[in-house]
Amino acid sequence: MVTAPDDLVRIPPPTGAIFPPRPGNHVEPLVDGASAFDRIAAAVEAATTSVMVCVAFLEVDARFPGGRGTFFDLMDGAASRGVDVRVLFWHPEGHGVGAEDTFPGTESSGRLLGGRSTSWQARWDAVGRQCQHQKAWLVDAGTDDEVAFVGGINITRGSMAGSDHAEPDPELGFTRGERYSNVHDVHCLVRGPVAIDVHENFVMRWNGASERGRRHGSWPHGRTEDLSAPVAGTGEVGTTTAQIQRSVLPGLYSELPDGENSVREQYLLAITAARDYVYIEDQILLSRVVLVALRDALERGVLVMASVPGDPMPELAAARAHPGIAAAYDALAALGAYEGFCLSAPCTRREWGYEEVYVHAKTAVVDDRWATIGSTNLVFSSFQGDTEMNISFWDAEVARAFRARQVDEQGGFPSVGMDGRTAMARLMEVARENSRRRKAGEDLNAFACAIQPAGWAT
Repeated sequence: MVTAPDDLVRIPPPTGAIFPPRPGNHVEPLVDGASAFDRIAAAVEAATTSVMVCVAFLEVDARFPGGRGTFFDLMDGAASRGVDVRVLFWHPEGHGVGAEDTFPGTESSGRLLGGRSTSWQARWDAVGRQCQHQKAWLVDAGTDDEVAFVGGINITRGSMAGSDHAEPDPELGFTRGERYSNVHDVHCLVRGPVAIDVHENFVMRWNGASERGRRHGSWPHGRTEDLSAPVAGTGEVGTTTAQIQRSVLPGLYSELPDGENSVREQYLLAITAARDYVYIEDQILLSRVVLVALRDALERGVLVMASVPGDPMPELAAARAHPGIAAAYDALAALGAYEGFCLSAPCTRREWGYEEVYVHAKTAVVDDRWATIGSTNLVFSSFQGDTEMNISFWDAEVARAFRARQVDEQGGFPSVGMDGRTAMARLMEVARENSRRRKAGEDLNAFACAIQPAGWAT
């Protein structure tokens, strides 16, 4: 029997989480889309009973690694073998940000599925003007072969990038320097007891999908079936304690009348407990409460390294007039006064200039003891508006290996033999030197490149 590690005392789990921390899991972070989607697609291809997927953003022509074809090809292949395939798509009702890269419940989506003679079931789920932002896969639920994937990677062409972030192929339709053409992102493979919570979350959303009774809100219309709640999961298969944490608005689903806001709580608990370092990769770093917690950590002598996109989504600058966002910009700028803080925007030099590597990851590691991977951005709308899912885990060996994988890619040096604080200090040096090199028009060492916090996303 695997027992909960001491790290749960040092970095406690959130009291507001619905699902408990579960021991006995195998947890494997998957860094960058080429690697993650290869593993996900392989699991779908091997499925024998079921495939369940929560989809937020989707480009219908994005192709999976290894010549596997599109998302629809992958789902059709599983269904053709008799596998029960269920897909939950976000219906971007009244949502104006990035909604062009979705697959909404509309007549045109129905025509696409009908033209393919799609035999699997789909439902669409909206959340007002907010986003159904979870990105989760569950294969062979409830069997000994059950495997879940939880993270933040969208099904888009740019999200299929490898760890080398090679220049995107113009034959895929990319233009030079296009914002979302070269994406850095993370998903997480998990086997073991915690997968039942991914299953329960899917059942809750599937059965309560907002558009399921509306024309074009399900496929095939009027012939999708509700799911039964999971009654048993898989046994212990590893040594990692893990927990599914979510952001869900109150009243959105009958099972959660009070909603859930455990991702925010967990971030604050982990940052407050940090002694050596906090490493963050996130698409949006504009949660004032998180930034204030990071400032307090810096005051305690903790090193804080954060990686964000150097060419962030323009909606962030446009929202600066919002009082909450403006306060967050001020809190981020204030961190620039601390020597122990480094804000990095990864990029790489091409023949034509410098290309930004778009950070879409939503991850954090603290003190080589705790880590989280998921769909939740560090902004108030992800905590209290969008529907999100993260997996947090307490395992020094896995957390250290995950930190080393991220740092090695960003810094271009081997850090697995370093303690976390030493690795952070070295990465900061690389990022600051790369900033100097970029200003001088020189080659860079790996990707990390320091930027001024006060000038980000403005």
